[in-house]
Amino acid sequence: MSLFAEVIAAADDAGTDVVRAWPRDAAHLLLELAPRDAASDDAASDDGRVAAQWFADSGRATEVGAATPGARVHGSLVLQPGGADRRLPALRDLAASGRVVAHRPERRAVVRRTEAGRAVYAKTTRRSRFDALVSAARAAETLPLRTPAVLVVDSGAHVVVLESLPGRPLHDLLDSPLATTAARRLGEALARLHAQPVLPGTAVHDAAAELTVTRTWADHAHAYGVGPADVGPPSPPEVPAAERVLVHRDLHDKQVLVDDDGSVGLLDFDLVAAGDPALDLANLRVHLRLRRHQGLCADDEPLWAAVLDGYRPGPGVLGRVPAWQAVAAARLEAVYAFRPTSTPT
Repeated sequence: MSLFAEVIAAADDAGTDVVRAWPRDAAHLLLELAPRDAASDDAASDDGRVAAQWFADSGRATEVGAATPGARVHGSLVLQPGGADRRLPALRDLAASGRVVAHRPERRAVVRRTEAGRAVYAKTTRRSRFDALVSAARAAETLPLRTPAVLVVDSGAHVVVLESLPGRPLHDLLDSPLATTAARRLGEALARLHAQPVLPGTAVHDAAAELTVTRTWADHAHAYGVGPADVGPPSPPEVPAAERVLVHRDLHDKQVLVDDDGSVGLLDFDLVAAGDPALDLANLRVHLRLRRHQGLCADDEPLWAAVLDGYRPGPGVLGRVPAWQAVAAARLEAVYAFRPTSTPT
Protein backbone atom coordinates (compact mmCIF):
# COMPACT_ATOMS: atom_id res chain seq x y z
CA MET A 1 0.00 0.00 0.00
CA SER A 2 1.36 3.43 -0.93
CA LEU A 3 1.71 6.08 1.72
CA PHE A 4 -1.07 8.15 0.16
CA ALA A 5 -3.31 5.06 0.14
CA GLU A 6 -2.77 4.94 3.90
CA VAL A 7 -3.94 8.56 4.11
CA ILE A 8 -7.05 7.76 2.08
CA ALA A 9 -7.73 4.76 4.32
CA ALA A 10 -7.40 6.96 7.42
CA ALA A 11 -9.87 9.44 5.96
CA ASP A 12 -12.24 6.60 5.08
CA ASP A 13 -12.08 5.34 8.65
CA ALA A 14 -13.15 8.82 9.75
CA GLY A 15 -16.14 8.68 7.39
CA THR A 16 -14.70 11.12 4.87
CA ASP A 17 -13.05 11.25 1.46
CA VAL A 18 -9.92 13.17 0.55
CA VAL A 19 -10.77 16.06 -1.78
CA ARG A 20 -7.23 17.38 -1.97
CA ALA A 21 -3.97 17.32 -0.09
CA TRP A 22 -0.93 19.55 0.21
CA PRO A 23 2.22 17.69 1.24
CA ARG A 24 4.46 19.41 3.74
CA ASP A 25 6.97 16.57 3.88
CA ALA A 26 7.00 12.77 3.71
CA ALA A 27 5.33 12.50 7.11
CA HIS A 28 2.83 15.37 7.09
CA LEU A 29 -0.05 16.36 4.82
CA LEU A 30 -2.58 19.18 4.94
CA LEU A 31 -6.01 17.97 3.84
CA GLU A 32 -9.44 19.01 2.69
CA LEU A 33 -11.93 16.28 3.48
CA ALA A 34 -15.59 15.86 2.60
CA PRO A 35 -18.35 13.63 3.95
CA ARG A 36 -18.45 10.44 1.94
CA ASP A 37 -20.27 10.77 -1.41
CA ALA A 38 -19.79 14.57 -1.41
CA ALA A 39 -16.13 14.87 -2.39
CA SER A 40 -16.20 16.13 -5.97
CA ASP A 41 -13.42 18.70 -6.40
CA ASP A 42 -15.75 20.82 -8.53
CA ALA A 43 -18.77 20.59 -6.24
CA ALA A 44 -20.96 23.68 -6.23
CA SER A 45 -20.87 23.91 -2.44
CA ASP A 46 -18.19 23.39 0.18
CA ASP A 47 -20.79 22.62 2.86
CA GLY A 48 -19.68 19.81 5.11
CA ARG A 49 -16.03 19.94 4.12
CA VAL A 50 -13.44 20.00 6.84
CA ALA A 51 -9.79 20.91 7.00
CA ALA A 52 -7.47 18.34 8.49
CA GLN A 53 -3.88 17.27 8.91
CA TRP A 54 -2.35 13.81 8.60
CA PHE A 55 0.78 12.78 10.44
CA ALA A 56 2.70 9.57 9.90
CA ASP A 57 3.34 9.69 13.66
CA SER A 58 -0.01 9.41 15.43
CA GLY A 59 1.64 10.75 18.57
CA ARG A 60 2.35 13.97 16.70
CA ALA A 61 -1.32 14.09 15.64
CA THR A 62 -2.31 13.82 19.30
CA GLU A 63 0.02 16.68 20.25
CA VAL A 64 -1.22 19.00 17.49
CA GLY A 65 -4.86 18.14 18.17
CA ALA A 66 -4.47 18.92 21.87
CA ALA A 67 -2.94 22.31 21.00
CA THR A 68 -5.74 23.22 18.56
CA PRO A 69 -8.97 24.42 20.23
CA GLY A 70 -11.99 22.87 18.53
CA ALA A 71 -10.02 20.12 16.79
CA ARG A 72 -10.49 16.40 17.32
CA VAL A 73 -8.06 13.58 16.71
CA HIS A 74 -8.98 10.44 14.81
CA GLY A 75 -5.96 8.17 14.72
CA SER A 76 -3.36 9.86 12.52
CA LEU A 77 -5.76 12.65 11.54
CA VAL A 78 -6.33 16.02 13.19
CA LEU A 79 -9.80 17.14 12.10
CA GLN A 80 -10.28 20.91 12.23
CA PRO A 81 -13.96 21.81 11.68
CA GLY A 82 -15.44 25.26 12.06
CA GLY A 83 -12.19 27.10 11.53
CA ALA A 84 -10.27 25.34 14.29
CA ASP A 85 -6.62 26.30 13.78
CA ARG A 86 -3.91 26.99 16.36
CA ARG A 87 -1.88 29.12 13.90
CA LEU A 88 -4.85 31.14 12.59
CA PRO A 89 -6.52 32.35 15.81
CA ALA A 90 -8.97 34.69 14.07
CA LEU A 91 -10.45 31.96 11.89
CA ARG A 92 -12.93 30.47 14.35
CA ASP A 93 -14.66 33.82 14.90
CA LEU A 94 -14.69 34.51 11.16
CA ALA A 95 -16.13 31.07 10.44
CA ALA A 96 -18.86 31.54 13.05
CA SER A 97 -20.35 34.39 11.02
CA GLY A 98 -19.57 33.20 7.49
CA ARG A 99 -18.67 30.25 5.31
CA VAL A 100 -15.14 28.92 5.05
CA VAL A 101 -14.41 28.64 1.34
CA ALA A 102 -10.74 27.71 1.66
CA HIS A 103 -8.70 26.48 4.59
CA ARG A 104 -5.15 25.23 4.36
CA PRO A 105 -4.47 24.30 7.97
CA GLU A 106 -1.97 26.48 9.83
CA ARG A 107 -1.22 28.37 6.59
CA ARG A 108 -4.13 30.46 5.36
CA ALA A 109 -7.92 30.58 5.02
CA VAL A 110 -10.68 32.50 3.26
CA VAL A 111 -14.16 33.10 4.67
CA ARG A 112 -17.13 34.49 2.75
CA ARG A 113 -19.20 36.82 4.93
CA THR A 114 -21.98 39.37 4.61
CA GLU A 115 -21.20 42.81 5.98
CA ALA A 116 -23.50 45.82 5.64
CA GLY A 117 -25.62 43.87 3.19
CA ARG A 118 -22.79 42.96 0.82
CA ALA A 119 -20.66 39.88 0.38
CA VAL A 120 -17.00 40.22 1.33
CA TYR A 121 -14.08 37.83 1.64
CA ALA A 122 -11.93 37.77 4.76
CA LYS A 123 -8.45 36.32 4.34
CA THR A 124 -6.29 35.32 7.26
CA THR A 125 -2.81 33.91 7.30
CA ARG A 126 -0.10 33.08 9.77
CA ARG A 127 1.76 35.99 11.31
CA SER A 128 4.93 35.58 9.24
CA ARG A 129 3.02 35.89 5.96
CA PHE A 130 0.58 38.65 6.86
CA ASP A 131 2.61 41.63 5.67
CA ALA A 132 3.16 39.94 2.31
CA LEU A 133 -0.58 39.26 2.02
CA VAL A 134 -1.40 42.91 2.67
CA SER A 135 1.26 44.14 0.25
CA ALA A 136 -0.03 41.88 -2.52
CA ALA A 137 -3.64 42.98 -1.98
CA ARG A 138 -2.66 46.66 -1.95
CA ALA A 139 -0.54 46.28 -5.07
CA ALA A 140 -3.38 44.53 -6.90
CA GLU A 141 -5.62 47.54 -6.20
CA THR A 142 -3.30 49.80 -8.21
CA LEU A 143 -3.36 47.67 -11.35
CA PRO A 144 -5.38 48.74 -14.42
CA LEU A 145 -7.57 45.69 -13.96
CA ARG A 146 -10.73 44.83 -12.11
CA THR A 147 -9.40 43.47 -8.81
CA PRO A 148 -10.89 43.29 -5.30
CA ALA A 149 -10.58 46.46 -3.24
CA VAL A 150 -9.11 46.18 0.23
CA LEU A 151 -11.82 47.12 2.74
CA VAL A 152 -10.20 46.34 6.08
CA VAL A 153 -6.72 45.50 7.30
CA ASP A 154 -6.71 44.14 10.85
CA SER A 155 -3.05 43.75 11.75
CA GLY A 156 -3.82 42.53 15.25
CA ALA A 157 -5.97 39.63 14.04
CA HIS A 158 -3.99 39.13 10.81
CA VAL A 159 -7.11 39.53 8.67
CA VAL A 160 -7.60 41.33 5.37
CA VAL A 161 -11.16 41.91 4.15
CA LEU A 162 -11.67 42.26 0.39
CA GLU A 163 -14.69 43.25 -1.64
CA SER A 164 -16.55 40.67 -3.69
CA LEU A 165 -16.26 41.23 -7.43
CA PRO A 166 -19.35 40.81 -9.62
CA GLY A 167 -19.65 37.88 -11.95
CA ARG A 168 -19.25 34.12 -12.10
CA PRO A 169 -16.02 32.13 -12.42
CA LEU A 170 -14.95 31.49 -16.00
CA HIS A 171 -14.63 27.89 -14.85
CA ASP A 172 -18.44 27.69 -14.70
CA LEU A 173 -18.96 29.29 -18.12
CA LEU A 174 -16.51 27.44 -20.36
CA ASP A 175 -19.23 26.07 -22.62
CA SER A 176 -21.46 29.15 -22.50
CA PRO A 177 -21.89 31.71 -25.33
CA LEU A 178 -20.13 34.22 -23.08
CA ALA A 179 -16.92 32.20 -22.80
CA THR A 180 -15.22 33.36 -26.01
CA THR A 181 -15.85 37.03 -25.24
CA ALA A 182 -14.60 36.53 -21.70
CA ALA A 183 -11.47 34.74 -22.94
CA ARG A 184 -10.67 37.65 -25.26
CA ARG A 185 -11.18 40.14 -22.42
CA LEU A 186 -8.96 37.96 -20.24
CA GLY A 187 -6.22 38.16 -22.87
CA GLU A 188 -6.54 41.94 -22.91
CA ALA A 189 -6.42 42.12 -19.10
CA LEU A 190 -3.35 39.90 -18.97
CA ALA A 191 -1.60 42.09 -21.52
CA ARG A 192 -2.31 45.12 -19.33
CA LEU A 193 -0.87 43.33 -16.30
CA HIS A 194 2.27 42.40 -18.21
CA ALA A 195 2.68 46.00 -19.40
CA GLN A 196 3.00 47.35 -15.85
CA PRO A 197 6.41 48.46 -14.61
CA VAL A 198 8.24 46.03 -12.35
CA LEU A 199 9.07 47.95 -9.20
CA PRO A 200 12.42 47.53 -7.45
CA GLY A 201 12.29 44.81 -4.83
CA THR A 202 9.68 42.73 -6.65
CA ALA A 203 10.34 39.02 -6.15
CA VAL A 204 11.74 37.23 -9.20
CA HIS A 205 10.25 33.95 -10.36
CA ASP A 206 12.32 32.68 -13.27
CA ALA A 207 12.48 29.35 -15.08
CA ALA A 208 14.79 27.86 -12.45
CA ALA A 209 12.36 28.81 -9.68
CA GLU A 210 9.41 27.25 -11.52
CA LEU A 211 11.36 24.05 -12.11
CA THR A 212 12.14 23.92 -8.39
CA VAL A 213 8.43 24.19 -7.55
CA THR A 214 7.59 21.48 -10.09
CA ARG A 215 10.29 19.10 -8.90
CA THR A 216 9.25 19.61 -5.28
CA TRP A 217 5.69 18.56 -6.13
CA ALA A 218 7.00 15.62 -8.17
CA ASP A 219 9.26 14.51 -5.32
CA HIS A 220 6.32 14.62 -2.91
CA ALA A 221 4.16 12.61 -5.32
CA HIS A 222 6.88 9.98 -5.62
CA ALA A 223 7.40 9.84 -1.84
CA TYR A 224 3.67 9.21 -1.32
CA GLY A 225 3.57 6.57 -4.06
CA VAL A 226 1.41 8.45 -6.55
CA GLY A 227 4.02 9.72 -8.98
CA PRO A 228 7.02 8.53 -11.03
CA ALA A 229 10.54 8.54 -9.66
CA ASP A 230 11.79 11.20 -12.05
CA VAL A 231 10.12 14.16 -13.71
CA GLY A 232 12.27 16.09 -16.15
CA PRO A 233 10.27 18.62 -18.18
CA PRO A 234 12.35 20.76 -20.51
CA SER A 235 13.47 24.00 -18.95
CA PRO A 236 12.08 27.15 -20.59
CA PRO A 237 14.75 29.58 -21.72
CA GLU A 238 15.61 32.24 -19.19
CA VAL A 239 14.71 35.75 -20.30
CA PRO A 240 16.94 38.74 -19.54
CA ALA A 241 15.99 40.79 -16.51
CA ALA A 242 14.92 43.63 -18.79
CA GLU A 243 12.27 41.37 -20.37
CA ARG A 244 10.68 40.25 -17.11
CA VAL A 245 7.18 41.53 -16.44
CA LEU A 246 4.68 41.33 -13.61
CA VAL A 247 3.26 37.81 -13.71
CA HIS A 248 0.28 36.46 -11.79
CA ARG A 249 1.88 32.99 -11.44
CA ASP A 250 -1.39 31.17 -10.71
CA LEU A 251 -3.65 32.26 -13.54
CA HIS A 252 -6.45 29.84 -14.37
CA ASP A 253 -10.17 29.83 -15.04
CA LYS A 254 -11.19 29.80 -11.36
CA GLN A 255 -9.28 33.04 -10.79
CA VAL A 256 -11.32 34.88 -13.44
CA LEU A 257 -14.76 36.35 -12.70
CA VAL A 258 -16.96 37.13 -15.70
CA ASP A 259 -19.70 39.77 -15.56
CA ASP A 260 -22.84 39.62 -17.69
CA ASP A 261 -21.26 41.78 -20.39
CA GLY A 262 -18.22 39.53 -20.68
CA SER A 263 -15.88 41.88 -18.78
CA VAL A 264 -13.53 40.13 -16.38
CA GLY A 265 -12.01 40.59 -12.95
CA LEU A 266 -8.95 38.79 -11.63
CA LEU A 267 -8.42 37.30 -8.19
CA ASP A 268 -5.59 36.18 -5.93
CA PHE A 269 -2.42 38.15 -6.60
CA ASP A 270 -0.63 36.61 -3.63
CA LEU A 271 2.11 35.10 -5.82
CA VAL A 272 2.71 38.03 -8.17
CA ALA A 273 6.36 38.29 -9.21
CA ALA A 274 8.69 39.41 -11.98
CA GLY A 275 9.01 36.72 -14.62
CA ASP A 276 8.47 35.56 -18.17
CA PRO A 277 5.05 36.56 -19.55
CA ALA A 278 4.91 33.17 -21.26
CA LEU A 279 4.50 31.59 -17.80
CA ASP A 280 1.00 33.04 -17.29
CA LEU A 281 -0.09 32.19 -20.82
CA ALA A 282 1.17 28.63 -20.50
CA ASN A 283 -0.46 28.07 -17.12
CA LEU A 284 -3.80 29.25 -18.50
CA ARG A 285 -3.37 27.10 -21.61
CA VAL A 286 -2.71 23.95 -19.61
CA HIS A 287 -5.72 24.58 -17.39
CA LEU A 288 -8.01 25.04 -20.38
CA ARG A 289 -6.81 21.72 -21.78
CA LEU A 290 -7.33 20.15 -18.38
CA ARG A 291 -10.95 21.34 -18.33
CA ARG A 292 -11.56 19.64 -21.67
CA HIS A 293 -10.17 16.37 -20.30
CA GLN A 294 -12.34 16.80 -17.21
CA GLY A 295 -15.41 17.11 -19.45
CA LEU A 296 -16.03 20.72 -18.40
CA CYS A 297 -15.25 22.19 -21.80
CA ALA A 298 -16.20 20.72 -25.17
CA ASP A 299 -13.40 22.46 -27.06
CA ASP A 300 -10.67 24.57 -25.52
CA GLU A 301 -9.10 25.68 -28.81
CA PRO A 302 -11.53 28.57 -29.53
CA LEU A 303 -11.01 29.86 -25.99
CA TRP A 304 -7.24 29.75 -26.34
CA ALA A 305 -7.47 31.48 -29.70
CA ALA A 306 -9.62 34.21 -28.11
CA VAL A 307 -7.07 34.69 -25.30
CA LEU A 308 -4.30 35.13 -27.87
CA ASP A 309 -6.49 37.49 -29.90
CA GLY A 310 -6.93 39.68 -26.84
CA TYR A 311 -3.32 39.44 -25.67
CA ARG A 312 -1.53 39.57 -29.05
CA PRO A 313 1.80 38.10 -27.88
CA GLY A 314 4.95 38.75 -29.87
CA PRO A 315 6.72 35.82 -31.54
CA GLY A 316 9.30 35.58 -28.75
CA VAL A 317 6.72 35.19 -26.00
CA LEU A 318 4.54 32.84 -28.04
CA GLY A 319 7.55 30.73 -28.95
CA ARG A 320 8.36 30.12 -25.28
CA VAL A 321 4.84 29.06 -24.32
CA PRO A 322 5.26 25.34 -25.25
CA ALA A 323 8.28 24.89 -22.96
CA TRP A 324 6.43 26.59 -20.10
CA GLN A 325 3.40 24.38 -20.85
CA ALA A 326 5.52 21.26 -20.37
CA VAL A 327 6.59 22.45 -16.93
CA ALA A 328 3.05 23.46 -15.96
CA ALA A 329 1.65 20.12 -17.14
CA ALA A 330 4.22 18.21 -15.08
CA ARG A 331 3.40 20.29 -12.01
CA LEU A 332 -0.35 19.81 -12.43
CA GLU A 333 0.10 16.06 -12.86
CA ALA A 334 1.76 15.95 -9.45
CA VAL A 335 -0.73 18.36 -7.87
CA TYR A 336 -3.71 16.34 -9.09
CA ALA A 337 -2.14 13.12 -7.86
CA PHE A 338 -3.12 14.47 -4.44
CA ARG A 339 -6.73 15.06 -5.57
CA PRO A 340 -8.15 11.55 -5.85
CA THR A 341 -11.69 12.70 -6.68
CA SER A 342 -10.55 14.79 -9.67
CA THR A 343 -9.44 13.96 -13.20
CA PRO A 344 -6.04 15.46 -14.12
CA THR A 345 -5.75 14.25 -17.73
